[in-house]
Formats: sequence, structure tokens, C-alpha cells
Amino acid sequence: MVNSEQDRLVQVSRLEGHDETVWSLAWRPNRSFPQLASCGTDRIVRLWGEVAGTWRLLTEIDATSRHTRTLRCAAWDPSGDVLAVTSFDSTTSLWKEVPTDEGELNFEYAGVVAGHENEVKCAAFSPSGEFLATCSRDKSVWIFETEDKGFEYECVALLQSHTQDVKFVCWHPSQDVLFSCSYDDTIKVWAPDGDDWSCKQTLTGHTSTVWSMAFDAVGSRFVTCSDDRSVRVWAPGAAPETAGTSSSSTGGYNPKTALKVTAAAYLSPMYRWGSLLPGASKAPTAQTKVAPKDAAGPWHCICNISDVHPRPVYFVDWLPSQETFATACGDNLLRVFELSSAASEDEEDWRCVAQVRAHEGDANCVAWRGTEVKGEVISSAMLATCG
Repeated sequence: MVNSEQDRLVQVSRLEGHDETVWSLAWRPNRSFPQLASCGTDRIVRLWGEVAGTWRLLTEIDATSRHTRTLRCAAWDPSGDVLAVTSFDSTTSLWKEVPTDEGELNFEYAGVVAGHENEVKCAAFSPSGEFLATCSRDKSVWIFETEDKGFEYECVALLQSHTQDVKFVCWHPSQDVLFSCSYDDTIKVWAPDGDDWSCKQTLTGHTSTVWSMAFDAVGSRFVTCSDDRSVRVWAPGAAPETAGTSSSSTGGYNPKTALKVTAAAYLSPMYRWGSLLPGASKAPTAQTKVAPKDAAGPWHCICNISDVHPRPVYFVDWLPSQETFATACGDNLLRVFELSSAASEDEEDWRCVAQVRAHEGDANCVAWRGTEVKGEVISSAMLATCG
């Protein structure tokens, strides 16, 4: 797949097995070798793994007896022992690994999380593992406590500030502060308020549905993507009065100066990205940044990339410990962005450094596996997409 000595995005595998659209990908944390869960319209969760340098199907979770409609999102708890799977049938199922005599991977149904009135679009465990958040087409966000070992999670908060579908939920990486993205064009920040939870800030700027968001490794910034074809980077603090709410960045992809990647079509590709690939230039590592003392806000936009994606941007994910994120777009392309320069705490410039046609249809999700796993540094990150 490489046509330049400087390329850092290399396809390593194509995973085929789903019969219909694949909507979600989730890397399993705290495992000694790469494991990737995928789910979609066929209501089968598949767990893939790289064994002895070869990618293969490790096991399947048949959720057809538990869900009657599309599986929309898969999310691991921080330990990697529990998998939550959301469905358009308004429920979220919980699955846990159980040992077998043969030593093979096997998962069994553990419980269900219910309450939503419509399609459940996303689920996310908090970094402490204490909470599970879900969101839905019914305009609500639910937060559940996960202490019950019998998997009968108790709802501790019902959040109903959004005026339209809630598409995505995401926890701050080190604090129990929740972010939600919606069809109402906003991002909302939620945090404990006494015995309850409340909306601490509503972020505006996108002019259409906000589909997804992702934090950097320490939680000092996050990136959002939207149906308005833009990607925005946000940082702590109030917006500067003189600069407005955001700075502009062209983010343009220049084939003469950017890292080049051959354009080709794949069904479910897996890519490897890293500075230690043969002939690769060094990727920018994360700057010395720290999370805000209170992740509940305020936050403001420090970069608006508005002229790179010709169609809606459905998903974004930040590569841990590096100044790099990737997007999945409705033009079937996967794009990788790197920080070009930071003029100040209130302005950053991000550039598209690689793009590749990943699918014959919409690229629905993109997911990074970083270069540090269980305390060990590996040579390159992995990047998976689905469509």
C-alpha cells in the first residue's frame, strides 16, 4: 500500500465476516495481544485478534436471541472483562468472558440495561468503571452504577437537556465528567451536582449534528466531528473575547507535502501507523499538557477544520500520547491529522497528513490502538475502520 518512503499509514489486514453494515469497533483494553470487537446490522459481535502476526476471528457473540434490531455500539469496561452492546431495540446487553476447558475465548450473556424508549446509539464506561452511560434517539442520557456484580445496574441519573437525538457519549479520561453529542448541534458537559447530575456547559459552534468526539490521552483537549463537514478541537478555559469562539485552520491535504497513501478500496481494513515503520518520519508526540482541575468546564474551540471533508464526518478518534487523530467520513475516506503548530493556548493548527479510501460506502467508525499497551511500548499504533 506504500508509494512513498515517508508513508506511515500501511494496510496490514482486511477483516471480513459481517453480512451487513458494520457500525462500531472497540479495542479490548488490558490484553497482551491486539483484540478488536466489531458489531453491526447482522446482530453478531465478532472479536478479532492478531495471533503470531496474523489477524483472525477469535470468537463470535450471537446476540440475535437478545436483540431484535441492529447493534449500534460496542464498549468495553476499563478492565476489558465486560462488553456493553447497544441496540436499536432500545436496550443494552452486557457480556462477560467465561473460561472454557479448551482455553478458547468465550462470552456469555450477563444482563441487560434498559430504560430508553428508542434506539440506543452509544454506551461508554467511566474511567473508574463505576458508571455506564448510554444515550438514545429519545433525547436522553442515562447513567448507571456498575457496582452490582449480578449485572443489575441501577440508574443514578436521567439527563434530558438535549432537544434532539443524542448520538454519542464520552467520559473524560481521568474524571467522572460526561460529554454528550447530539442532533441538536451541541455538545453538553455533565458532572455530579450533590446527589444528582447536571449540565455544566453547552458547547455550540457546529451547525449540524455532532456525531462523535474523542479526548487526547490526558484529557487536556478533545476533538468533535459533525454533519456540517467540520472537525473542531476544544481546550479548557473561556473563549478569548477578542478572538471569538474558535480559530480557523485550513487543515488542507496537500499531496505534494503530506504523507502519501495509495487510494484503494477495502471492506474492513486494518492499518498500522507509527514512526518506527521502515523509512517513516517521526510522529509528533503529545505536548506537555495537563487535564484541567475540573473537566466540567469551561471549554472553548481552538481550531475549526472546515475545508477538508466534502461530506459528513461520522467518527473521530485521538491516538493516545500523540498529537494525532483520525476521522471517518461519508466520502468513504479515512484521514489522519497531526498538529502542525500551536500559536497559543487558544489557537492550534492541524493538518491532514494522510488519506485513503477505506470503504466502498460510508466510513462509519475509526479506532486507534496506541503505542503503549500494558506499560510496554510497541513500534507502531494500529488503526481500524469499519463500514
